[in-house]
Amino acid sequence: MKPDFEYRITGKTGALTRIPLYLDEDTGEIHIPTAFQTPRWARLEHQQCSHCPLDPGTTPDCPVARNVAYVFSLAPLGDSFESIHLDVQTPQRTYVMDTSLQRALGALFGLVCALSKCPYMLPLRPMGLFHLPLATESETFFRAASVFLMHSYLQRETNPETRVDLSSMEEAYTNLREINRSFARRLRDIDGAEAATNAIVLLDMLTRDVTFQLEEQMPYLRRLFGLPPGH
Repeated sequence: MKPDFEYRITGKTGALTRIPLYLDEDTGEIHIPTAFQTPRWARLEHQQCSHCPLDPGTTPDCPVARNVAYVFSLAPLGDSFESIHLDVQTPQRTYVMDTSLQRALGALFGLVCALSKCPYMLPLRPMGLFHLPLATESETFFRAASVFLMHSYLQRETNPETRVDLSSMEEAYTNLREINRSFARRLRDIDGAEAATNAIVLLDMLTRDVTFQLEEQMPYLRRLFGLPPGH
């Protein structure tokens, strides 16, 4: 069966690693084999996010951590800054680029998060389904802002009181910052059986401040649309 997404990483030795992702047809979430044994650090109660609404009694595994644990068990080992050739197969097209192993796995990590069953990741599901590997900061901001504005617009069809603005985006990324902090603590507890390189890559991605600087990006967007500077 053809995967919905596939990361193909070719290292400097010519070795090729394929990382396929299969999605649930109904939900768009990543499908993980039922036989996969979740490591201790991926259990929900281990470094659980302070604002997590899930109950360990009914949801024993952190949805994001379990997916990360499985997908990155397939990833190659090596120097995070090793130059690699990346080929990403998506449902719409293929992306081909030369980059570092760190950036490739960072992009994969973002995709895995967006397609996980975490309630706070749900607003990012459309960005995952229309994945753009190694997007620039401006591209990411434009895509995220478009997704949240579209979400507000669709909500307004059933609730006319809904505001079509970026307030939901700011709230969503506030929640993601807490997830970043908790996930960073999880990664510190990974034992030597896990790939140290992958842990370093993930830790680097997760400990960044993911809050978009609206004040910096808005003037750029206004110029794109030929609008005068805001106040």
